[in-house]
Amino acid sequence: MDWIEKKIQEIVDDRRHGAAQLASSAIRLLMAVCQRSQPTDLKELSLTIKQTALSLTRARPSMAPIRNWSNVFAQRFLEKINTGFSIRETKRQGVLLGKELLALQREFVHQQVEAARTIIRNCKSVVTLSYSSTVESILRHVLPPGCRVVIAESRPLMEGRRLFRNLSDDVTELRMITDAQLGLAIPDADLVLVGADAVLRDLSVVNKTGTYLAALVAHAHGRDFLVAADTYKINVTMDSHNCILESKSGREIWPRQEKHCNNVYFDITPSHLITGFVSEAGILDAAGMREHAQRWQRLEKDLAL
Repeated sequence: MDWIEKKIQEIVDDRRHGAAQLASSAIRLLMAVCQRSQPTDLKELSLTIKQTALSLTRARPSMAPIRNWSNVFAQRFLEKINTGFSIRETKRQGVLLGKELLALQREFVHQQVEAARTIIRNCKSVVTLSYSSTVESILRHVLPPGCRVVIAESRPLMEGRRLFRNLSDDVTELRMITDAQLGLAIPDADLVLVGADAVLRDLSVVNKTGTYLAALVAHAHGRDFLVAADTYKINVTMDSHNCILESKSGREIWPRQEKHCNNVYFDITPSHLITGFVSEAGILDAAGMREHAQRWQRLEKDLAL
């Protein structure tokens, strides 16, 4: 296994970071390929980038941003090769491209924070679950004073505790609950805010297991259910009927009874349970998000590797 394969395997095995952060790792890997590869010509460099991007798109099928950002990097990089640069200059341009895409990711988060401000500024209680770097940024920057944040721990690896720790210096009213208490917490909240690993072609959402249950409770009690998802989280190659949901070792649930444990990491929330998407383009309803999905459908052939 060469160094590129090892880096991709690290993304495959990563249980700590969310889809957006792993997409950043994918961009950095493609930048590193530009820096470290020693191609004999531009054709070889082009092939290495295409193969790396293709491997990244397959690394975590449930996480659309890895696919989309890798594809966009490859497409734009190949456009630069066609401009007639030398190998050295093309490699330098690849690094600059990666920096541009990482900056664009950060700008997306800033825009999502601003979009969420109008929704959350009057809330007295918000419920979330698991860990999302975008949700963390939103809650850190837009919560009104005294607003309570209730976080479901998200078994088996308790990613919700990470969100709790990260917010503890900025949010005074924090509560941690078990996943099973979501049915008790959501009726007392103003809204539910979750992240997303992917928005599928039919606008259903893939996220950490427990999200679907939270959406059902929110719907039953008339609470808004918002998904923090930029448009690069759209995966038009899958819908709720053919989406591949990752499963991990049952050892994470109960080491002594590993073979008897099911450990599916993600579930699918149907679009009719979702009030809106907090995106870089503002708060989008289903129709607004569908327009961006159609854009990705048009681009998919161009982005195909």
